[in-house]
Amino acid sequence: MRAHPMLTSNLVFGLAVIYFILALGLLFPGQAHGQPTVFSIDVDQNQTSSLQVPIHKSRVIQLQSPVSKISVGNPEIADILTLRSQQLYVLGKSMGATNVLLWDSADRLIAAINIEVTHDLDGLRAQVSQLFPGEDIKLHSAQGMLVLSGQANNSASMEGALRLANGFSGELGTLNLMTVRGPQQVMLEVKVAEVSRTLSKTFGADFNAIGNRSTRWSIGGVGGGALVSPGLDLASADPLTVVDKGIFANFASGSFEFNSVLNAAKDNGLAKILAEPTLTTMSGQEAVFLSGGEFPIPVPKGDLGITVEFKEFGIGVRFIPTVLDAGRINLKLNVSVSDLIAANNVELSSRDSSASFFVPALTKRSASSTVELADGQTIGIAGLISDSVRESVSKYPGLGDIPILGQLFKSKEFEKGETELVILVTPHLARPLPAGPVKLPTDNAITTPGDAEFYLLGRKERATQSGGERAAEATEAESLALDDRFGYVVEE
Repeated sequence: MRAHPMLTSNLVFGLAVIYFILALGLLFPGQAHGQPTVFSIDVDQNQTSSLQVPIHKSRVIQLQSPVSKISVGNPEIADILTLRSQQLYVLGKSMGATNVLLWDSADRLIAAINIEVTHDLDGLRAQVSQLFPGEDIKLHSAQGMLVLSGQANNSASMEGALRLANGFSGELGTLNLMTVRGPQQVMLEVKVAEVSRTLSKTFGADFNAIGNRSTRWSIGGVGGGALVSPGLDLASADPLTVVDKGIFANFASGSFEFNSVLNAAKDNGLAKILAEPTLTTMSGQEAVFLSGGEFPIPVPKGDLGITVEFKEFGIGVRFIPTVLDAGRINLKLNVSVSDLIAANNVELSSRDSSASFFVPALTKRSASSTVELADGQTIGIAGLISDSVRESVSKYPGLGDIPILGQLFKSKEFEKGETELVILVTPHLARPLPAGPVKLPTDNAITTPGDAEFYLLGRKERATQSGGERAAEATEAESLALDDRFGYVVEE
């Protein structure tokens, strides 16, 4: 509390300027512009009044009765100057609230004024109105915090107004009480289509010859598709073991035996993957979808031994939609398709036991992107065309270079692979179904077929409804009053 604060040289100069401005206003009322807003307060009776002052701006209080003494609760928040016996000059210095007490010439407390220093809401309202026209956004100030309320037409306008308000709010921050009008649920359809073709050709020759048992001599050659055991003799039932594929030949006469394998193979492979996950979430909220599983991975934990962690695999979708103006949708998404493969797996064993762990490898296709689409539009976020060729030749030096016969001393392998991959996404503004029962694909009860149907007709299931009933239900589903329909119709 203070009474009649001492005027420094700066305050004296400021007071002189204020008196000069007021004098100009009295002498030339038609030429005075930009004067502080004057608030009239009646102090004839004991009362408490309230006044809001924008930070770093001033207000002039016109009193109905003269006062002789004033006191400011917190001069760090607001500064008070006495212009005349019935006029006070209030300057907002920092965010917060304080009060001013007034005494008359008889030293009686006649009134109190609660002063709240707030944000410059007039300037902020002007910027919000200019940048976001047509939006019902309200601005308030409460205990130093900037409060936003009302309804925005879309999430983009709400986020933009919030970022603008954060620049005004200062250290105390902004309280967002705004809502977004209209449907803000987004359904995302993802299609992952992949076709992979492989071609493999191999050629190799393997043979061995075994002489008299007493001398135990042998000669042979090992190539791509056969395995010759070093401990061969004529008593062996299968002296030449085939690993993969081949044509066998065997000749035995007396103490002589000759075995050969011609390995010539051609493999064609075709793989097709089509995944169509669909999931729905609110605008601005993350949605996660996984159709697959988890496989264990042993992880050492120091003295605690080995623990097990699980890693996900399968079809995964993760996205965050934001609804913009005119039904446009901004998507931040990640799509992945992974499978377990036996190739490149890792075998781990413990020194304290004979147990072994096999950790499988993953083949994975994934894409992360940010796109902007209208309701129902489709865009490809990723695509891949891969064409690989690998050829290898193993031969015995010198003998493998002999024309024609040299093919028996060499092994050749040729592999070619082609892969085509595309990932498509389609967002929709989704709305819930009307209240009431919802038909599901499993509503048509499926029962096991009879013996005659299973063994003679090859049927694996039997529907209890007739074709006419299913057609009537399909017609009813077509007549549903929905703006958009998504999903699948399962028919036999």
